[in-house]
Amino acid sequence: MELRHITKRYPENDVLAVRDVSIELRPGEIHALIGENGAGKSTLMKIAAGLLSAYDGEVKLNAGQICRLVQQHPQFISQHQVWENLFLGIEPRTRWGMIDQDAAARRFSSLAGRYAFPVEPRMRAERLSAAQGQLAAILGALLHDPDILILDEPTAPCSDHETALVFGMMRDLRNDGRAVVLITHKLREVMEVSDRITVMRHGRVVRTLLTADTNPGELSSLMIGEDCQRSESDRRFSFTRREFAAGHTSTLSSDISDTSDTSDKAVDPAQPVFELQKVSLVRRGRKLLEELDLRLYPGEILGITGIRENGLEYIEDILSGSAEPTSGEVLIQGHVPSRYTPRVFRKLGLAYIPTDRLMRGASLSSSVEDNMILLERKRFGRGGLLNRRASANFSSALQQKFGITAVLGKPMHTLSGGNMQKVILSRELSQNSPVVVFSEPSWGLDFRSSQRVHDEIQRLSAEGMGIILISSDIDEILSLADRIVVMYKGSFARTLHGSDRVRDTIGELMLGIESEMSLAAQRDHTHDSAQQSGSKEFGQ
Repeated sequence: MELRHITKRYPENDVLAVRDVSIELRPGEIHALIGENGAGKSTLMKIAAGLLSAYDGEVKLNAGQICRLVQQHPQFISQHQVWENLFLGIEPRTRWGMIDQDAAARRFSSLAGRYAFPVEPRMRAERLSAAQGQLAAILGALLHDPDILILDEPTAPCSDHETALVFGMMRDLRNDGRAVVLITHKLREVMEVSDRITVMRHGRVVRTLLTADTNPGELSSLMIGEDCQRSESDRRFSFTRREFAAGHTSTLSSDISDTSDTSDKAVDPAQPVFELQKVSLVRRGRKLLEELDLRLYPGEILGITGIRENGLEYIEDILSGSAEPTSGEVLIQGHVPSRYTPRVFRKLGLAYIPTDRLMRGASLSSSVEDNMILLERKRFGRGGLLNRRASANFSSALQQKFGITAVLGKPMHTLSGGNMQKVILSRELSQNSPVVVFSEPSWGLDFRSSQRVHDEIQRLSAEGMGIILISSDIDEILSLADRIVVMYKGSFARTLHGSDRVRDTIGELMLGIESEMSLAAQRDHTHDSAQQSGSKEFGQ
């Protein structure tokens, strides 16, 4: 495929998203497309896949070749089974013309098994985790046997193990002579899996180069357009807690007035601001969470990590008030919620940035401004009317503070995934709540935006807020958390402090390796003890 002199202008807001871009996609190659949020990557690839029309330029594709795009936020018909969503329009038929459900399920299972993707064909789409949804969408694209596969942030919701599975699939396609395009912000992944890299900035191609001839530092400089002397991990964790406590001002700091009911509540540093007490969750007879105990103190960043299917999505439901425990209690600032809803939890002083931006975090049909003021409508409303000037000033201040590239009056669905995340962050953090739950806060963000979010988490912690950070990104957890709780099969496998916070240890706990080794050691000990006892009895 060749894209020649592609230009894309959005007439509704006169935004020039792509500017005279030419790029070539070659068979048997993994081509990474990188750049900051708003650089034009997704727009360019939507044009390549035929989902958008170009304002100018041409797309050349050989006759009969198939190009499929897996978007950053795949959407499904929630009540339908996975196979029903993915076989729409290509349903296998019986000789009587009926849809052959068994044939569809078998074909899906065969493809999922080939790449070890943990997705069941007859699972309802509403039950898919974010990572499973991404893997299902990839399988849906592969059902069409594409010559060109474009993946937009495919590993954003994935654990290290799931990412390795996706990379294995990409390499398999490359070895089969297919062209694969990887849109990502993760430079480590780019260096690991790609053959060639195109860097975009402000809608233009800055440079295309071989992966073997570059390094993360050079790529960072090309993406940002400035010298980057620090490593990616340094940028993501720019300031220490001590520097913040000494008065360091975050790059996000600005004067936005706060009227939250929770902002003036006294906080006792010796008392936990959030607790789980023997919390368990059972659904349809299946134990999803088992007797979880947790305490969060003011100024602490508590990290919870693991493979999402081992309980991260369920503990997110409990922590946000989206699900009620089957047994046990949740305490927010010492209070047991009257009901388990996000609204009640907010009133008790808990802010929540969800994993699922589309379903839980945003109203896609509403304007960007309306999404920003969602928690402040009483403040800006009077007599059933909204003070648009005041709400616009508030939204503009948040937009500037969080570096959101958007037209405030446009629908939320017109934003890129990264800017959508920034809108949600800006709204929730404007409340100055004593407890903030972040779930996968860096998904879909470039590293400069991730740094801003991480700096903001540090600032909130330095101001005495309790932070719960749910993340399957081990590097993110290691760079931010004071304590790290690792989940495995619905339980807290272990809590790590200080020098125990080692990447390999976390990875082993996430996969249950340490637990299995411990059980094996116990079995060996029991066996040895039995043998010794038997020997003594025989000797006597």
